[in-house]
Amino acid sequence: MPTQTPESLQKFAIQDHLTFHVGNGNLNHDLVEARIVTPASEATILLHGAHLTRWNPTGTEPVIYVSPKSAFAEDKPIRGGIPVLYPWFASGWDGQHQPMHGFARITEWTVQSTHLDPHGDVTLTLTLPSTPDLQKSGYGQCAATLRFRVGKELAITLEVTNHGSAPIVFEEGLHTYFAIGDIRQTTTEGLQGTTYLDKRDNFAKKVQTERLLHYTRDVDQVHLNTATPLTVHDAANRRDIHIVKGGSDTTVTWNPWSVMTPTLPDLAPDSWEHFVCVETVNAADNRITLAPGQTHVMSSTVHVTKLA
Repeated sequence: MPTQTPESLQKFAIQDHLTFHVGNGNLNHDLVEARIVTPASEATILLHGAHLTRWNPTGTEPVIYVSPKSAFAEDKPIRGGIPVLYPWFASGWDGQHQPMHGFARITEWTVQSTHLDPHGDVTLTLTLPSTPDLQKSGYGQCAATLRFRVGKELAITLEVTNHGSAPIVFEEGLHTYFAIGDIRQTTTEGLQGTTYLDKRDNFAKKVQTERLLHYTRDVDQVHLNTATPLTVHDAANRRDIHIVKGGSDTTVTWNPWSVMTPTLPDLAPDSWEHFVCVETVNAADNRITLAPGQTHVMSSTVHVTKLA
């Protein structure tokens, strides 16, 4: 069972703006979630995995996709939303790390603070407890803090500090599932000229030569040494989704298409048509080595513009 309850978290609530609840009528779970309401948008963040499952700017279609078949359980990751990947991406830079994508997305994070600023934006700050699993894997002396700022923009900051006496190596990611009208009418801009590892072709190194990345089949690409802003052109919904990264040198984009979806039981048969993952990451050649006493900060800021 969750160790934090809505009652114990009442001191962090903000009247009319931030409340804590167990479960959600639409998603039918018994996990604790924070519900945020601002003049510009609304959001839902589960303490399990520090997992954002909803961000809806006022007057727009939902920006974040969650699979209708996702499990909402303490020992399972959520399919969709924004999973937090740490302290490794996938099975790690050496392919030997488990569980997949690390412990952060299946651990209950602790509420550290909340804040309402004069502009109406709400900030929720969570910390990752030093669990036995993290200690056993060598990350017990690291402090991970995740900060969500919800308003006209969705800004997420992951901060890792090494309190140990030796350097640590880790990977990290915000595995964002963007909701789109139709993947076949979606492109991503900002990756031209980058080298990527094509996971669908035995990790072959390739170069993105075109200005727009088109989705015409299953895609799983790890773009290295890229820090530029990105735009997801969601033509079916007549909008652009803009992503500005900080402290991130890797961008991952993924869609399972109809080919891979049947292998993923927590996706609906048509889920692949309605999302694209464009992820803020540090992985593979861009993994982080953090000296004792040092802090690394990675951030992702998202906003939406409507097209005429």
